[in-house]
Amino acid sequence: VFPAVCRASLRAGGYRHASEINRQKTGRGLSRQAWCIGPKISTVDDVFTPAAQEWAFEVHPEVCFWAMNNRIPMAYGKKSKEGKSERRALLSKVFPAIEDHILRRPVYVGIDDLLDASAAAWTALRIHTGTAECVCPPERDERGLEVAIRY
Repeated sequence: VFPAVCRASLRAGGYRHASEINRQKTGRGLSRQAWCIGPKISTVDDVFTPAAQEWAFEVHPEVCFWAMNNRIPMAYGKKSKEGKSERRALLSKVFPAIEDHILRRPVYVGIDDLLDASAAAWTALRIHTGTAECVCPPERDERGLEVAIRY
């Protein structure tokens, strides 16, 4: 799990400038991975409101897998054969038909992406039943948005 891009960095004109802004605001620079998903974060951030948080929540698949795995980090990276296997084993306990979905997925959907989406769906079920937890106590940002990652 890598730190996300802070809001002020989203409008920077390039990676180096964004990383410097992020360092000034948070004490940390940006990874290339975080910078590359910045436009997607910005798109959501532009339209997200406190009212939307009644039905939309932030999750992180690796945190979800950690929770599914009795709060033990996964042993292998998600793109490795072993990593996919250990994630599939965890998800098959919750979604017995996961293997069927993997076999029938469109060719442009990576197995790791399907597994990540399934982990997010697991969390959605937990939110629905009131059993989801947060990584840390939620806080509110300057726009009144709750800042929390659920699992």
